[in-house]
Amino acid sequence: MTVFPLKYDGSNTLQDMSASDLERLTYYLQVAYAAQLNGGGKGSVSVGSGATSIGSASDTSATTQTNQTARGINDGIIQGFPSHPGIGVETDTTFAYQQDRTVPSAVSSANFNLRGMLFYDSGNDELEPFSTEAQLAAVIVDQAITNMRTGDEVGTYRVATSEPSSGGAGTYVDKGTFFTDTTFSAGTTTTKLWLKTALDSVPGSDVFPVGLDSDGSGTVTGNIHQRLIVNTGSLIQDVLLPALTRKMSSGLHYSVATSSSGVARGSFTDTKQTGTTNTTVLEGGFYKSISTPSGTASTVTTHHFNLLA
Repeated sequence: MTVFPLKYDGSNTLQDMSASDLERLTYYLQVAYAAQLNGGGKGSVSVGSGATSIGSASDTSATTQTNQTARGINDGIIQGFPSHPGIGVETDTTFAYQQDRTVPSAVSSANFNLRGMLFYDSGNDELEPFSTEAQLAAVIVDQAITNMRTGDEVGTYRVATSEPSSGGAGTYVDKGTFFTDTTFSAGTTTTKLWLKTALDSVPGSDVFPVGLDSDGSGTVTGNIHQRLIVNTGSLIQDVLLPALTRKMSSGLHYSVATSSSGVARGSFTDTKQTGTTNTTVLEGGFYKSISTPSGTASTVTTHHFNLLA
C-alpha cells in the first residue's frame, strides 16, 4: 500500500499530502541531485577513466599522401611522375566516457526517524515514520526520475554544440568538451556536455511534510514539526537524495553508443572529407604526386548519448 507524507493543514489537523503538494519537494530533490552531479559526485558523467566505462568515440580525419620518385636513379632514364596514392585516414583523438555509478549506503533508521517524514498507518490507527526506501520511491523518488527522464530534465545531461532548451526554460551548466570532430580543411565541430541544474520558475508551492522532532542530541521526542523542503535541508540531503542515488540504475544510467536506446539525449558525428585533389610537383630532385583531401565532410560514424532505463 502506498503511503503519503502528512502535512499540517493550518487548522489543527494532519492530512495526507497529494501529488501536487509534493511537486516542489520533488523538484528540490532533483536540484540536489543536479548539484551532486555538478560537483563530480555519484552519478556524474565525464570524459576520462577510473569510473564505470559507458562508451567511447574516435575522431578521424582524412590525410594527405604522397608518392615520389627520384628524377634520376642512375639507369640513364629520366623518370616521370608516379601514380597518385589517394588520400589516407588517421585517428586524431579517442574520447573515453565514464559515469560514477557508486551508490551511498542505505538510508539509516536514525535518519528516517530524525530527518524523515510521518504517514498515517490506517491499519494500526497511528502515526509512523517512513522506514523504507520503497515507500519513498512510491511517492517521491520515482516521480523525480520520471521528471528527469521525460519531463523538466533537471538533474540530467544532454550533449549538444550549443546550450539546449529541452524540458522548459532553465539553467544548463557547460561541463566541457565531450567530442571534437576535426577535418583536414572543412572545419572543426565541438560537442559539449550540458547539465541542467534548475528551472527558471520553481514549480509547485511550499507545502511542508511533518516529521518527528528531536531533542537536539539525536533522540526523537513525542513532538512533530514541519520539515524544510529546500534542496540543502536534512530531509533531502540525508533521506531523499541517498534514496534517489541508490535508484540510479532505474533510469539514470548513461551510455555512448552507435545505436539509440532508452531516452535520446543528443548525438554527435565523426566526419571526414572524402574528395581528392591530385597535384604534381618536382621538388629537390624528386617527382612528387600528391593526393590532398578536399570538398565537404561526410559522416563516418554517428554516436548517440543515451539515458538508459
